Amino acid sequence: MTQRFLVFGDHHGDTESLRRLLDDVEGETFDFAVHVGDFTNAVRTDRPTAAQQLEAVEPHLEAIAEHARHGLVWVYGNRDRFGDFEYDLDVGTRIPEEGCVSVGGQRFTNSISAVESDVVLVTHMERWRLVDHFDGRAHFCGNTHLGRHVDRRLNSAFLQYTNPETGEQRFGGYFVVDVDDAPPFDVEMREIDHLDRIECDEHDERGVQYQAAFDGCTYCAEPRILMREMAASAFYGITRGAEGATVEVDALVDAAVGLWDDPPDGFRTEFRAYLEEVESDRYAPLALGDDGGLVLAAESYAY
Repeated sequence: MTQRFLVFGDHHGDTESLRRLLDDVEGETFDFAVHVGDFTNAVRTDRPTAAQQLEAVEPHLEAIAEHARHGLVWVYGNRDRFGDFEYDLDVGTRIPEEGCVSVGGQRFTNSISAVESDVVLVTHMERWRLVDHFDGRAHFCGNTHLGRHVDRRLNSAFLQYTNPETGEQRFGGYFVVDVDDAPPFDVEMREIDHLDRIECDEHDERGVQYQAAFDGCTYCAEPRILMREMAASAFYGITRGAEGATVEVDALVDAAVGLWDDPPDGFRTEFRAYLEEVESDRYAPLALGDDGGLVLAAESYAY
């Protein structure tokens, strides 16, 4: 069975980007529209302003939902304070944080623990540990503004982003995904202004990238992003989420190298060096334990 998904998010209170999306999909019909969160910019403003932003975007979301046979399904994002304010969207279906909800015969969840082979996982955070260990039907996410498609997973980049320091506004794009019973999926990136489609020869195993933040490959420009992902994925592959687990550095290095068919030149050495200085990385998913092994960080950003 093939299902057609319209996947978008991260517009941070902006309505122009939603209008552009609507203009772009005129005359089209999808099975589902999926919003991966960050409807507002609440985390950088206040809750009353966030409520006003929700009210402003809601009519556009309703119009987008009309393009989907089974309507809009959605989750809140970190900039929405994950829905912690006095106003709630009255459009489509909010995907539950626990368990699953069935919409149009398809099950959706926001909970990693509820994932099964026929379930679509929708999270705002990317969840690095799932990159190599996801067994659901599909996973859609956002947050980083660094879009990527690998296997069954898609990070949908962003619709609109405003630099808080410079005030520069950028419009990105959205995605149309045909989900079959087995990958690879047909993923079409559609720009409403500008996103680069990047296939890096060195990091092609980590997927096709869609972003406007760097001049070229994300991992080449910011190697720590790759190291975080590999650390989280390798740690999860070994521990499978066992609470309080500790993994020795050598074992984690071997596991991370084993996640590649053909690891980049020097990866083993670079990854070990990263682990030895992991506590200097504020977004690291792991930390050094008392015995010198690696444990899950107390505040792991997107593990």
